[in-house]
Amino acid sequence: MKAEFANVFIRSAVHVFQKELNITLTRQSLVKKNAPIPGLPICIVIGITGNIKGQIVYSIDRSFAQDITHAMLPNKLPHDLRNYVNSAVGEIGNMITGQASIAMAGQDRIIQLTPPAVFTGTEMYFDFLQMPTISLRLLSEMGMLEINIAIMEEMNI
Repeated sequence: MKAEFANVFIRSAVHVFQKELNITLTRQSLVKKNAPIPGLPICIVIGITGNIKGQIVYSIDRSFAQDITHAMLPNKLPHDLRNYVNSAVGEIGNMITGQASIAMAGQDRIIQLTPPAVFTGTEMYFDFLQMPTISLRLLSEMGMLEINIAIMEEMNI
């Protein structure tokens, strides 16, 4: 996987969190993995097809998900926010991936995204794509965002 793809996702995540939520993210770590398996209990999975193929898997903890939901829906009462957590974090994942895909696309690249799927819990098991993955951890004062990038560019012959 190209390093430029990881940089695009870092820039997109930092921009979306700052603009939409007024939350500052700073890069903490980058590791290579064999699959985009999430490390935190709430994960958002978005598939990518076209000239670039693969999966992006975001993960966060429950309290950060609630903080994100509150920032997106500041007028909702705390007991009502529970009903919107999956929708809010799914939309944040969608915004980051959408912005990153626009940055990666061009005249010679077509990129399509699947709708985000949100999963919660620590006792679940999923089969993720077995492909080289860059896992980034970005930290804010409210919590951590993990981005697992498992994508590859299809070469035109």
